[in-house]
Amino acid sequence: MAEAMRPGIGTHFLRYSVGGVLVMLAGFVSFPVMARLLDYAQYGLLGIFDSALLLLAALFKFGGQHAILRLYPHRGGAGSMASYGTNQILVPFLGSCVLWSLAMLALAFVPPFRRYARDATAWMALASLLPTIWISMLTALMVARERSGLNVLVNVSSRWLSVVAVLGIVCFLSRTALGVYAGRLMAELLVATGLTVWLLRQHVPMHWMNRDWRRVYAGMRYGVPLMANEITAILLVSVDRLMLEGLTGSMAAVGIYNVGASLALQFSIMLHAALNLSYTQVSIRQFETEGAAVVLRTKRRILHVLVYVVVAVVAALLVVGKDGFLLLSGPSKAESVPIFVILSLMFVVGGLFELCTSGLQLYKRSMTVFVLTLFAAVANATLNLLLIPRFGVMGAVYATLGSAVVFGVGHAMACPRNLLALPAARATITALALGTAVLFAAWSTHLFGTTTHAARLAVMGSLLSMLFVGPALILDRDLRKVLLGQWRRWHGSWIGRPQ
Repeated sequence: MAEAMRPGIGTHFLRYSVGGVLVMLAGFVSFPVMARLLDYAQYGLLGIFDSALLLLAALFKFGGQHAILRLYPHRGGAGSMASYGTNQILVPFLGSCVLWSLAMLALAFVPPFRRYARDATAWMALASLLPTIWISMLTALMVARERSGLNVLVNVSSRWLSVVAVLGIVCFLSRTALGVYAGRLMAELLVATGLTVWLLRQHVPMHWMNRDWRRVYAGMRYGVPLMANEITAILLVSVDRLMLEGLTGSMAAVGIYNVGASLALQFSIMLHAALNLSYTQVSIRQFETEGAAVVLRTKRRILHVLVYVVVAVVAALLVVGKDGFLLLSGPSKAESVPIFVILSLMFVVGGLFELCTSGLQLYKRSMTVFVLTLFAAVANATLNLLLIPRFGVMGAVYATLGSAVVFGVGHAMACPRNLLALPAARATITALALGTAVLFAAWSTHLFGTTTHAARLAVMGSLLSMLFVGPALILDRDLRKVLLGQWRRWHGSWIGRPQ
């Protein structure tokens, strides 16, 4: 792909943002229905099984998706691509198939796991692992090739297929975790089949005769530490659910936590995923072809805008986070409100800090990332052990906050100095001042006496527009310059520019 024809971060961000909105709409359709039809016990089962599936998927991939992204031959020819396709996609996926087959046998015959074989939910969940792994690997290939438009199409289609299948089964056949996994499996099989057809049309040869175990090992050497990091990161977010069930003996407690934490995570993904994907795929190419200084300039330009977005979202969560959650979930899930608000605040601010301290991946310091995540996971488990017996479900929330601080501080200390960046001081001060003005207006007027959730959200949106967005554009000339420049680059790029 000619360099001049590559979309920039802004184009990728626009595409991923549109995709994020469409995925968010799917959540607005599915979450209210699921929250009303599934009780806390079924949500607890979903939390436990989802945690196990995430761990197994990370283990079975051996970090293959990370190697696919980072080791893509941007400067290679046909020979390099043939080696890449075989040794970074075909061979690792065949290894995943072997491990998946062993897991199926273990569920059927190994005594510690046989007790789960009587539950159809376990079989249905395990069946979904292989298509999940295949989708993850091919999605990483799309990111490596900067096919953001296609990636968005796949993500949105996959999400809506899953919504239709899951809601169809949950509404009319089975209001259980089994029904949820059956719907997910149907959608994943359709998406995996479509991606296979796409792959066959790409110039990515995959032939067993081209296997080179040294290159396979090179991919594993990079990917396995990130696999370990992924597993540790999953434990970091899943150990709360597992320890809640173990320390309280209540699946309902797990459900209370899972409803709030899951929606908070989805909210964070909606806010940060588009930017993270855009920045990752472009920063790797810039680092390989132009150097760290170009990446740093790109990062600072993004941070100048992101600090305003984060402060505005924090203000909205503090005032109407409860309203947004209850509008989606209904009053029956009110116990999960503080979990959603606190964890959403953590994810939103953490996303900004994560971008500030990113850079380890570019220098292939995957082992450092793993060690940092391991420390955070150990801190999380220790804090859960101390806080859950005392504070119950909220103890898990406090433990998550503590481990996030450990993780963030560690990344700040380990980040390469030539890639460490903070938002501009003037932009940060302006954003905080405007955010404070919005909070004062909202709390002092009680949102002008509005009481319904929808009305409070609408009034808060109006306050942000008048007291935050408008003044920010007036006061910050650099912000106007960045946004105006980006708007000019975006013009016609969604459909018109080649990928």
